[in-house]
Parts: sequence; structure tokens; C-alpha cells
Amino acid sequence: MRDAFGGVFMIRLMLVFIFLYVIFTALALNYAKAFRIKNSIIDLIEQTEIKDLNEFSEGNAEKVKKLNKLLAKANYVKECKRGNGLLNREPGSPQAYCHNGIIIEEESRNNKYIIYNVYTYADWNLGPLSMLLQLGGETPRSDDIINGTWEISGQAKVRIRA
Repeated sequence: MRDAFGGVFMIRLMLVFIFLYVIFTALALNYAKAFRIKNSIIDLIEQTEIKDLNEFSEGNAEKVKKLNKLLAKANYVKECKRGNGLLNREPGSPQAYCHNGIIIEEESRNNKYIIYNVYTYADWNLGPLSMLLQLGGETPRSDDIINGTWEISGQAKVRIRA
């Protein structure tokens, strides 16, 4: 009888480790996808030498098509909270552009360079485990610590040619 209980314990322990391994692998793959997309967008900005974020929003179909092609190839499906396009900013503040959950923000500009910050997001959600963890009596919230995102950021540097 003791051997049967020991065998069941070992199987449960093995299932817990397999479950943790699958969760870790899924999180790592999601993070890597967002990181790869960020790098692709930085390459797009630097290669096409974008001087102004209005180049994305004013109907420049070629650049928007390239951006959409990158996102479709990587199966990156997110949404901007305020919709795609230029984000409303105060006059004099740097421009920012949001497209399918990717934010491109102008950090600084001088006579030689324009520096853009690119932000992508890796979501993580523990699925059914999230529901179990919320059985403590509190109502689930969208900004709960169990459901969240990681922000991945990078910089693109565009040289201004005279």
C-alpha cells in the first residue's frame, strides 16, 4: 500500500514540473516574439529613414504596408487603446504613433539625428490558473497582477542627411 501512495506522489510531482516547464516555455516564446518584432521595426525605421512620424499616418501606404507585413508575419495581434494613428500630445512635446499595439515615440531631435523609442508588449496570462487564484473573494480586474504585459523597448537612430 505504501508503494502505491509513493507512486501517486511521484506522478503528481512530475506533472507539476511538466506544467511549470510548459508555462515557462510559453512565456519565453511570447517574450521572444515581442523582442523580435521590436528589432524588426527598429530596422524598418532606420532603413527607410523616417524623418517624421506623420509619414506613417498621412497615408504613406508603402511604409504602413511594410509595418503590417512585419506584424502579420510574426502573428502579432494587439490593439491600441485609443486606436491606430498619432497619439494626441501637447504642442511642443515629442510625437508618438501607435499601430496595432506598437508605440513609436520620438525621443529627441537635433541637427544630426532623430532618436525614436519603440515599444512592443508581451502579454502573459495564466489562463485557468488565474481563475483559481482569484477565488479568494476579490473580483477580477483587468489590471490584476496575474494578467499583465511586459514592455519591451528599444531605440532607433535615424541620421538626418542634408
